[in-house]
Amino acid sequence: MAEVAESSAEAIRSDANAVFDVIDVDADGSITREELSAHLIGAGYKPTAVDQMFDKLDANSDGLLSREELCEGFVRYSPLRTAPGMGAYNAEFVTEIHADADSLFNAIDIDGNGNITETELRIHLRSFSGFSDAAITNVFTLLDGDESGEISRDELRDAFVQYSALRQAIGEGPNFK
Repeated sequence: MAEVAESSAEAIRSDANAVFDVIDVDADGSITREELSAHLIGAGYKPTAVDQMFDKLDANSDGLLSREELCEGFVRYSPLRTAPGMGAYNAEFVTEIHADADSLFNAIDIDGNGNITETELRIHLRSFSGFSDAAITNVFTLLDGDESGEISRDELRDAFVQYSALRQAIGEGPNFK
């Protein structure tokens, strides 16, 4: 029983780490109130709700969310795990999400070879987002589940279903419906 709880906690922490990498657009190792606001307001949250969430997660009240604080928040506050823009609420809409992922995949796969390279993702994200180069590398690593150096259509589809934060962060911008 303890092993199940431990593996569940590890899965929750893994998800929180992925969300952290998506929201930390400058990849400086912390999430500012502004980064969280920009991300969650895009998911439909009101600024006061974002402020309340930030204050709850900022355990040491230093005005920054560390990776550990976000992980602890995911463990402690189970609704975060399924909240729009944060968790895996997408699982209810797999067909629609796969269609969105396919449209985005086609827009990012510039050379049409059926895989997205880090350069292709970088071009897409630079055209509309504030992601730093290090943050883009983190997002690419997150998406490249098999560590092949390229993102397959299935990897993008799976990541979009698993991480609503990722879908929101990269599923915008030019060339995407």
